[in-house]
Amino acid sequence: MSSPENAGVSTVRFGRLERRGVLLGLSAAQLAVVGVALIVAVAAVFSAGAGGFAVTAPVWLTLLVAGTVSVAGRPVVGWVPLLTQWQVRRLTRATTAITTTRGTKIAHDVLVLPGMTGRLELVPCDALRATLILDRRAGVICGVLRVAGAGFVLDDPAAQEHKVAGWGRVLAGLCQQPAIVRVQLMARTVPGGLAPARRWWRDRCVSPTTELSIALAGLLDGGFVRPQARDTLLAVALRAPRGRRALTTADIALVAKHLDAVATSLVGADLTPQGWLGREDLAAVVRSAYDPPAAARAEDGPWPIRAPMGVDEQWSLLRADGAVHATYWVTEWPRSDVHPSFLQPLLLGEATPRTLTVIAEPLTTARALRDIRRSKAEHMADAAQRTRIGQVEAESTRAEVADLERREAELVAGHGDLRFTGLVTVSATSEAELEERCAALETTAAQAMCEVRRLFGRQGQAHLAAALPFARGVL
Repeated sequence: MSSPENAGVSTVRFGRLERRGVLLGLSAAQLAVVGVALIVAVAAVFSAGAGGFAVTAPVWLTLLVAGTVSVAGRPVVGWVPLLTQWQVRRLTRATTAITTTRGTKIAHDVLVLPGMTGRLELVPCDALRATLILDRRAGVICGVLRVAGAGFVLDDPAAQEHKVAGWGRVLAGLCQQPAIVRVQLMARTVPGGLAPARRWWRDRCVSPTTELSIALAGLLDGGFVRPQARDTLLAVALRAPRGRRALTTADIALVAKHLDAVATSLVGADLTPQGWLGREDLAAVVRSAYDPPAAARAEDGPWPIRAPMGVDEQWSLLRADGAVHATYWVTEWPRSDVHPSFLQPLLLGEATPRTLTVIAEPLTTARALRDIRRSKAEHMADAAQRTRIGQVEAESTRAEVADLERREAELVAGHGDLRFTGLVTVSATSEAELEERCAALETTAAQAMCEVRRLFGRQGQAHLAAALPFARGVL
């Protein structure tokens, strides 16, 4: 999807998920399996005639089905490496992690999360009054900004157009900064939100005397009121200095300068930066990402930033401490022109623990044009092959070519190009409750004209990318 910069835009259009293959829409793995099936069938006919063809039918027919049939949006041959990897991880106990503090010294400036290779270093940044996350293995350093807005759905059309144009300028600015690797926008709905009210009550009512004040104190402290807090975070990942050396003051100052520029650009889209997250704020976000109910009970803090005590990854869900989670991938955004508020059902729907994450990776103009032209060449070769064998071109293929031409025209006109990925994480306290909320999510996504797919066999990695504001790469 390209970043819209013209203020007259009143609708949003997303490109289709590209499903092109090497030949006739088949990937290299599918072509290899189909080729083996044809070799087996032809060899059987030449060696034993019709009898051999019939005897070997279970073999070549199974291979042909594996190479051409899709299950849950993925070719059968594509499930093989995923299933193999999952079984290997189960046998090596890589799907289970237990954290213990007995006899272990907890480093104050290091965070190790289950399922993540390597460790994250916490770097203080006095200029932003924040704590940055340094991932040396990925070569990025990340800052997390809390953002608030004045609303969008109830605005008049002129105000909405102004905000859409402002956000388009923000995205265009991201494409012009080579230091930015990717940006993650996270909209969370988590239990809690009573901590400010409790602090206000303690400061102004030390000893309740009336029946009403006693009842109100019981509601605030007894857990009878269970509100849901909505939080919006923007994580910006920058290229970190190479090497294993410690970051210098000049390195941190340069990172702070880039991050401050991003925060300043949000003002043009009528968004209010509420400050970069410090150590305690990051600790609260990490805790609520793995165990939202426990984080709500302990939101008065402060708590140290640490990994969950126990994690058990299963085929379709992730169990962490006292909660279970399931992560979905947005496989298809709306295929027609939609209003910019099309995500309203997902963002403002039922107030249950849920996280919607959009990861945007800016692409250079040269790289984007190279990818588009390679895709167009593959489509042209595929079309020539279909014409040769008399196969009719599908409408979805024509739509993909039209999307490529539109993207190329926008790039030539000077627009930026970003690669978007959407992830949604649903949380609950039990598996039965989780399945109910997953069914509700799938219905809500359909109302938003989005198609979602549960990420089977990769729930641990998916949760890291979707529920934690570290602007990590896509799966």
